[in-house]
Amino acid sequence: MNKHVLLAALIATVAGCPSGNPNLRNEIGTKIASTQPAIQKCYQNILYTNRKVRGMMVLQMAANAEGQFVDVNTLRDEPANPVLRYCVVQELGKLKLDKPPGKRVEITSVPVKFDWSNP
Repeated sequence: MNKHVLLAALIATVAGCPSGNPNLRNEIGTKIASTQPAIQKCYQNILYTNRKVRGMMVLQMAANAEGQFVDVNTLRDEPANPVLRYCVVQELGKLKLDKPPGKRVEITSVPVKFDWSNP
């Protein structure tokens, strides 16, 4: 059984980055996408104890003026697993942009889908 996490970050950051700066949007999308292996591990660890956990989590966050991702919150939490939610929030909170934007940038919607499938 293959565990599968789909991180639809690029679409979310295009919609959620009001600055209009395509370089900033691309960097945010790349940074969020880089967390996929860590979020995959979070999900895999949850499946050891509960094989029925699946669904979508939608998060919002911001990048502060120094580029650190802060204020990571869940808008939707279908898996409803506090350990999974904590792990995902912690992984996204570790991110920092290479080029600080100089002002706070809101990222309004980052969907993460948790599902498992057979290869």
